[in-house]
Amino acid sequence: MYFWTVTVLRIVPIFFIACVMIAIPLYPGGNMLDSTQIGYDFSRNYLSELGGYKAQSGETNFFSAFFFNIGVFAFILVGVSFFFIPKLFVNHRFAYMCALIGSILMVMGCLLFAAVGLTPYDLYLKAHLFVAQNAFRLIVPATLFYLIALYLMNIPRVYLTIGIIFFVSNVLYVIYQLTFENPQAGEGSLIEAVIIQKIIIALCMLNIFSFSFAFAKLSNEKLHEES
Repeated sequence: MYFWTVTVLRIVPIFFIACVMIAIPLYPGGNMLDSTQIGYDFSRNYLSELGGYKAQSGETNFFSAFFFNIGVFAFILVGVSFFFIPKLFVNHRFAYMCALIGSILMVMGCLLFAAVGLTPYDLYLKAHLFVAQNAFRLIVPATLFYLIALYLMNIPRVYLTIGIIFFVSNVLYVIYQLTFENPQAGEGSLIEAVIIQKIIIALCMLNIFSFSFAFAKLSNEKLHEES
C-alpha cells in the first residue's frame, strides 16, 4: 500500500513537471493574441496550449502535445492512490470519514485533470474548459477535507501549512476565474491569467508532494501498530 499512498504521490508531480519542461522547447509558437510569436512564452502561453493538436501559430504540435499529455495522463495514478489513502485514517472515525469524502472528490478532480489530455483546446474548447476548470474546483473541497483529517491525526504542522496555502490560493483562483479572468482583454490580462495559472499548478504539485510525507508518517505508524 506504501507504493500507492506515498511513492506515486512523489513520482507523478515530478514526472509531470519533467514532461512540461520537455514539451516547452518543442512548442512551435504563437499565443492566443499573437500567432507570430516564436516558441513558447512562459508568461503568454497557458500550460494546456502545450497539449493542443496545433500550436497557436497554426503549426502541427505533435511532439509538445505528446509529452504534455503523457504528463497529464499520469494523474490517473494519483486518482487511484486516493482509493487507498483513507485506510490510513481508520483508527479515527471522523478523520476517516473526512478522508473518504476527500478521496471521492480528489479522484473526480484527478480524472478531470487527466481528461485535459483528451480534450485539446483547439479541437474541443468547451469540453476542455469544463475539465480544466472543474478539476481545480473539485480539488478545493477535497483538500479541505484532507486538511481536517490530517489535523485530527496530529500530522506535523509543516504539511498542514503547505496544504492551507494551497487551499486558500486555490479558493482565490476559483474566484478569479469566475469574476476577473479575461485573457482576451489584452496582453496585460493574458500575462496575468497565465502567470496565476502556473503558480496554482506549481502549488498543486507541491501540495501533492507534501501530502505524500504526511501519508508516509501515517503508513509507518500503521505498520508499527501491526507489527
